[in-house]
Amino acid sequence: MSVINQSDGAKRCLNANATLEVDEACFSILNEFNRSVTFYSRFSECYRCDDVPQATLLPGVNTTLLISTKYPLYIFYKDVYNNCHQTFNFKEHGYYGWNISEENPCPEIYTIREPINSYLPIFAAFMVFVLLTMSFTIGRAIVRVLKGKLSPDNIHNDMEEILQEEEASNSNLVRTNRSSTRIRSIDTFRGIAVLLMIFANNGGGKYTFFNHSAWNGLTVADLVLPWFAWIMGLSITISKRSELRVTNSRGKIILRCLLRALILVLLGLMINSQSHFINTRSLKDLRFPGVLQLLAVSYFVCATIETLFMKTYSQDDVLQFGRFTILRDILNNWPQWLIILAIMTTHTLITFLLPVPNCPTGYLGPGGYNEFGKYYNCTGGAAGYIDRLVFGSHMYSKTNNSVYGTILPHDPEGIMNTMSMILVVYMGVHAGKILLLYYQCNAKVVRWLLWSCITGIIAGSLCQFEKESGLIPVSKKMMSLSFIMTASCFAFLLYAILHILVDNKQYWSGAPFIYAGLNPITLYVGHYLTMGLFPWAWKLSHSTHWSLLAMNLWTTTLWGVIAYWLYLKNIIISV
Repeated sequence: MSVINQSDGAKRCLNANATLEVDEACFSILNEFNRSVTFYSRFSECYRCDDVPQATLLPGVNTTLLISTKYPLYIFYKDVYNNCHQTFNFKEHGYYGWNISEENPCPEIYTIREPINSYLPIFAAFMVFVLLTMSFTIGRAIVRVLKGKLSPDNIHNDMEEILQEEEASNSNLVRTNRSSTRIRSIDTFRGIAVLLMIFANNGGGKYTFFNHSAWNGLTVADLVLPWFAWIMGLSITISKRSELRVTNSRGKIILRCLLRALILVLLGLMINSQSHFINTRSLKDLRFPGVLQLLAVSYFVCATIETLFMKTYSQDDVLQFGRFTILRDILNNWPQWLIILAIMTTHTLITFLLPVPNCPTGYLGPGGYNEFGKYYNCTGGAAGYIDRLVFGSHMYSKTNNSVYGTILPHDPEGIMNTMSMILVVYMGVHAGKILLLYYQCNAKVVRWLLWSCITGIIAGSLCQFEKESGLIPVSKKMMSLSFIMTASCFAFLLYAILHILVDNKQYWSGAPFIYAGLNPITLYVGHYLTMGLFPWAWKLSHSTHWSLLAMNLWTTTLWGVIAYWLYLKNIIISV
């Protein structure tokens, strides 16, 4: 709902000592008509929605409302004689007025009290981190000079790092020295994903772009899970190649993959059993799907496919100097691609052809206010219907959407969304194939950038490069094909950049993200188990973007420090 509370809003807005919360503003409407009119509003983010009646404006009365500034607001009033429509971007803690009358039935909204700059905390936090980084870098350089330990430039060897990464991946508890033998760009990418995930999960300062989209669209928070899955896929290529070098039993490798998947599922269920996810700890309330469960299933499927069909080094060399050398990363793996395409074809056919009771076939929306309330109980279409049928009460139970109102339960990590994530993981697997098969940096980077362009064009074609248009809109909630392609596009691009900066040119060590990338599951599970506990977080007496952003950044930084401590202790814990 766009208006939070009319009576309470009037008291807080008119009380000079009262303080507004995050994303709140005051809106006073003076009705100078000699009759009552009804005031309606909705977020402009709400696509094809009916307007919701918010208040009755009595004649000659100044009605004060407390409204949300999360998204631009579409407002209007109507009666027998007049109606007025406006879209206005209210700012946080501002006080606005609107005077409607016979002489001026559709006036401009004016500002009574100036709003605050809600984005200033982001700039301040950015400057603080820049200064800290510069200070740390300069301090380290001074210490090195004083100790006489400035190291000469090292000659970089990609294949040597890959072989070292393979050996390191065979142990559940690996102790390394401080000059890690792993591929640094992989750990840096993984660290970026997990730290962003921790920041977003803790609230992201309550900024909309640091939180998940209401339904369609794309934010920073929407990208972190598919990025984590993508880099997991890249690691599968390296680890399975290593395991096949030391054993001929593909069955044993698959069993190890199954064991790892089961451990991830158990960790995910443990996270879901926490009291801030369910009202009680009984099994009837336990959510079965989850982030780690989704990662476990997609990992097991892709790792099993790779184990069954991956070729040895000698077999890979068959096409190395032939006519199709430029395509050997694809041609060597056509059976895997056929299976992945079959899974995605099945997903697409179910999405658009499965009959859902009282809902249109192929519906991908949130239900609720969407489509003017015609499909109120169709949340998630076929994907939502399958999850509710299979899991019942054992799924994500949140039914209050800030934009679309009350919707049916829909699990963002449900069965159909897990099928979509398999494609993301395999995109990462293919990126790993490129890393292994091509020796020159340019050959790798060009192919990653080409895949970035291809997936980006496919995503744009599916959604017509618009938020709410096209055959398949970009939706993290649905893990739609256009969203999967968009996330893969950015993943290929980001990894290509990191490979150049961290591995090839060595302009950047990957710090501080590389430390988090060494123990991602440990950090992910740990941040959930400690969520809301001191010293990671504390209860705020008055929430503002300043205080929330500071606390969320502190939480993320503290986990980064813990990751660095694990690195100093030479401990890498993998599931």
